[in-house]
Amino acid sequence: MPPQQTNISPAIERDAAGRGLDLSIVLSLLRGYWLAFQERRLRSRITLQDLSDRELMDIGLTRGEIDSIAPERAIDRLRDNARTLLGRGGM
Repeated sequence: MPPQQTNISPAIERDAAGRGLDLSIVLSLLRGYWLAFQERRLRSRITLQDLSDRELMDIGLTRGEIDSIAPERAIDRLRDNARTLLGRGGM
């Protein structure tokens, strides 16, 4: 969820100026941290297909067992195979 825009009142601006703070710098830092957090969260999603055979072995799986754990992958593969056959005129 993105951070909400805040309304900075003149009193807050005066208080920040009295403390020697530039709110635009603080807000840009917060915005940068938020964007970095979102990017990291999106990059850190790893699926079983992304793991190496050694990593799968470490958790007690083989590549052939992935479909039994994630049945939607098996359905996707069947759908793709059916489309391929239909495209060739096989069905």
